[in-house]
Amino acid sequence: MVLFAYWTIRQDTTQTTPFEIVYDRTATLPVEIEVTTYPTEPITENNFQEMLLKRTYDLIETLENKWQKAADNIQKSQKKQKERHDNQLPDKPVEFKIGDKVLLHHTKVKKQ
Repeated sequence: MVLFAYWTIRQDTTQTTPFEIVYDRTATLPVEIEVTTYPTEPITENNFQEMLLKRTYDLIETLENKWQKAADNIQKSQKKQKERHDNQLPDKPVEFKIGDKVLLHHTKVKKQ
């Protein structure tokens, strides 16, 4: 249920839901199982092949555009994050002199 929630919540970075990026449609919520909302027309043996081809062509046309739009939104978001980070940095780099005391951090040293 948590994964479903993640897939159906609009992400600020991509400006869409992960589900829409992958499947090019909104997700069918559990409550919609009782009240059907998708597909809009009934599927029969006669129109199944036609509906399948229509859905395939729709996906081919729109998914690439959605992916590109999501990638553009990710780039915009990353640029904003970089600007925000760069604004927090000091204007001048810190200069150390010989004899200054500094904190040295060893990442490979194990705690005992």
